[in-house]
Amino acid sequence: MTASAHHLVGLPDILLSRADFEALDRLVGDLPGRGPAALLQQELDRAQVCEAGDLPANIVSLNRWLHYVDGRSEEARRVQLVLPEDADIDQGKVSVLSWVGAGLIGLAEGVSLDWPDASGDLRRLTPILVEAAAA
Repeated sequence: MTASAHHLVGLPDILLSRADFEALDRLVGDLPGRGPAALLQQELDRAQVCEAGDLPANIVSLNRWLHYVDGRSEEARRVQLVLPEDADIDQGKVSVLSWVGAGLIGLAEGVSLDWPDASGDLRRLTPILVEAAAA
């Protein structure tokens, strides 16, 4: 099964802090409207935005570590979603402009999203644990 940004249906709610929303909006503003950038723009267009202090602890947000499964393997992966300039896959830092990053941002723990990968095939992304923010 394949999908594009225009054919994703039944999407779960996503929630972003105002700071994350503004950073991501600036990021995608100058990018071509295809691939992960287009999907991230779609997410921004439908996101609910709140103040940082009102963002529940179980929501995937920028610079937070999380554990997720992707529907292809039962093994959870631990990653940190970051802006592209901070991405380093060897350290587990995944760009929010990657296919996985664009799909996970704003999801709550336990909420699944059927999301395309680079080949256009759908995979089910599910954050299973969002770690507490560093003090």
